[in-house]
Amino acid sequence: MKRTLHIILLSFTVFFIPETAQACATCFGDPSAPASQGLNWAIITLLGVTGGVLGGVISTIISIGKKNKNFQQLNKSRGSSFD
Repeated sequence: MKRTLHIILLSFTVFFIPETAQACATCFGDPSAPASQGLNWAIITLLGVTGGVLGGVISTIISIGKKNKNFQQLNKSRGSSFD
């Protein structure tokens, strides 16, 4: 109940009093300001790091899948030759 009340109050504040929900310097402000440029580089860096880690996880999953497939094929061929 308490959480629902907080969500309702926050939604009311954001939608009906929009001055309280101001954007950061990257979205709202002088694009040539040093703070805006710093925030832009921070966003790019975070996206790059996140993309790199996600790419590593995906490549690991693909590698494990290929190894599993090769292992299954090897066991199938060895198992049929001993029968």
